[in-house]
Amino acid sequence: MVSLDARVVAPLLPTIARDFGVSMAVAGWTVSAYQLPYGVFQLAYGPLADRFGKIRVATAAMVVFSVGTAVCGSGHAFWTVVVFRALTGAAAAAVFPLTLAFIGDNVPYEQRQPTIGGIMAASSAAQAFSTAAGGVLATVVSWRMVFPILGALAGGATLWLVAVRRHAPVAAPRASESRRAETGRRPQIADVLRSPQLVSLLALVATEGFLFFGAFSYLSGLMEQQLGLRVLAVGAILGLTGVAQLAAASQLRRALARHGERTLLAAGGLTMALAYLACAVLPSELVIVLACLAMGAGFVACHTTLQTRATEAAPAARATAISLFAFSLFVGSAAGTVVFGYLADGVGYRRTFGLAGAGLCAFTIVVTRVLGRRAVRPAIAGAG
Repeated sequence: MVSLDARVVAPLLPTIARDFGVSMAVAGWTVSAYQLPYGVFQLAYGPLADRFGKIRVATAAMVVFSVGTAVCGSGHAFWTVVVFRALTGAAAAAVFPLTLAFIGDNVPYEQRQPTIGGIMAASSAAQAFSTAAGGVLATVVSWRMVFPILGALAGGATLWLVAVRRHAPVAAPRASESRRAETGRRPQIADVLRSPQLVSLLALVATEGFLFFGAFSYLSGLMEQQLGLRVLAVGAILGLTGVAQLAAASQLRRALARHGERTLLAAGGLTMALAYLACAVLPSELVIVLACLAMGAGFVACHTTLQTRATEAAPAARATAISLFAFSLFVGSAAGTVVFGYLADGVGYRRTFGLAGAGLCAFTIVVTRVLGRRAVRPAIAGAG
């Protein structure tokens, strides 16, 4: 449900811009308003989950998420919609990173990336459906109807989570208990940030979010304004990114065993870069279709490797570490959406995607050098 909600706005941006009489760059604030609170609230959810339990915190957040999603389409002023999206993003912040932390508690490192790939597959399927369904609803009814429908579905998922949470396994990470026994307190954010592996990962994932997600939101503008495609077609094409993510995630276990993490990082980063460069050089309908497929596969290969490393960067406070990771991703994404929106208005879509592609080329070089070696299980994060 979080993945459905997070991506549904992308194909709706041109319609929202026309409805409220604002530019695409201003309409892009409906994306950033979701991403920025999503990132900032990680700083609260991680420590709360380490103290009260990951599933309990995620369930409470889903209640707020369901209500916030349902009312997003009810605002008759643009900035009211932005505020509702911010509320939804703040609540959604708990779910995915706490799921990753839960996996980190319960799955051995050697099996962790394929397991995360399974979560990515569910997320990708949701994203593929979300962008396509958003385009259909905006065409047939109104973009405003997208949100109450998603809110109702999220409410059903929340009731299901409430019903099953008491049967879920609760891990008690030995590193965390040992840490508390030695120091008499729980590891704090400052302690977790002393892990050099985590600091590198935070910088890298913020850059990935800035470049990849920052530019992605404006593919809809390119397709509508320069290719003349309608919102239904735009949503279907953007949905191919999720389809490709689903297919790539299903092959992740085999690819990891055959090629290793370094190759996945390099191939994923380079594929995303070439996809944006292709949109800049030859922005035809066929090229954008192929680029969306390439972006989806490349993102899974690169990002799941970063996610897997993050689950082991600070095992004594895993939920806090993963929350910081998600914070960096979404703050980077929010900043990128703003920057690339004004770039698209100022220099045009082709140059904007060219800059994104060039940036991802540089990112690929850095990420393979910094994280090219297999992860080494770190000592307990933090100082006494």
